Amino acid sequence: MENSLNILHYCIYLVDCKLHFLSNKINPALLLYKLPFVKRRFKKLGIDNPVKAYNEGFTNKEYGLSIMVSGGVVVVVISFVFISLEQILMNVFDGDFIIDINHYIFFMITAYLLCYFLVFKEDKYLIYFKKYETWSKTEKRKYVALSFGFILGVIIFFFVSLLLS
Repeated sequence: MENSLNILHYCIYLVDCKLHFLSNKINPALLLYKLPFVKRRFKKLGIDNPVKAYNEGFTNKEYGLSIMVSGGVVVVVISFVFISLEQILMNVFDGDFIIDINHYIFFMITAYLLCYFLVFKEDKYLIYFKKYETWSKTEKRKYVALSFGFILGVIIFFFVSLLLS
């Protein structure tokens, strides 16, 4: 389970980084860095390549925005699995139990704790990321497709569980 969650985390990180680089192509704010007075200002501040610094803020594996996004998505996906299972079990056992916001908060906390101990604790994911970076392009594509298939399956499972209740 630990390996699977780390693969999911890595694949979401890869896709988020790719989307960031794709958005760089159409980002008009990056054109500001080409203006002479902006270049002089960054040079005065000691920043040679502001676009590189901007990209580093997104792609850094320890504190970048993409790693935070991927961590959040993993927690939300796992909490959706828990919520969907609860909905299905309530239908199977024909319970008249009323589900309130406290249940959802409990599942979010449980999902976070599960991800914390299996992925985030002491930056355990960095060890897995080093291992996954040696994958070939074909393996990366395969695991990204499997990860997004899993996420799509969880979303479908979530909405089906809500329809059944």
